[in-house]
Amino acid sequence: MTEHGTATNPATSENGEASATAKEVFSDRLLGLLDDILAGQAPNAGRFCGYCYHPLAPTRETCTHCGRPLADWPAVAAVPRAVIEMHRRRRNREGLVVRTVAWGGLSVGVIAALLPLALGDVALWSVIAFFGLLVFFYLLSANLANSLGDSLGYAWGQSLVRREWARFVKQRGSEVKP
Repeated sequence: MTEHGTATNPATSENGEASATAKEVFSDRLLGLLDDILAGQAPNAGRFCGYCYHPLAPTRETCTHCGRPLADWPAVAAVPRAVIEMHRRRRNREGLVVRTVAWGGLSVGVIAALLPLALGDVALWSVIAFFGLLVFFYLLSANLANSLGDSLGYAWGQSLVRREWARFVKQRGSEVKP
């Protein structure tokens, strides 16, 4: 079984809720395409699974991501705007967390670096300490943003996508039953 599920154990249930083993609602190929669409580097056109919108080869009759046959969920020519916007909100949320961790670390660093100047005489040691602490906290905040910020941002973005995907699938299911 893949991390996204198979035909006998799809990553999402019929009501759109992701199973506990699913790590990602969208396939890696779809995520890359959505990023390209948002950056204006790719058109929103092609052949996609009618359920999960994973890009499909012209001859494919079953989705390799969700495992659903195209007989049940016919292929579509474009990813719905709601899915693209869902992905945009996710990326914005992920970026917000990373930037918050980075700027928070830099802010603490600036305050810590200014303490020797504020509490002591302005001397060579305090100037060296100021720049040394700035460099230290710059490196610390960059590493924290890349590790802690990324993981927290990813988790928060995933929670957003899972909720919105469940809502989207539920709404879509009430509008059209294949």
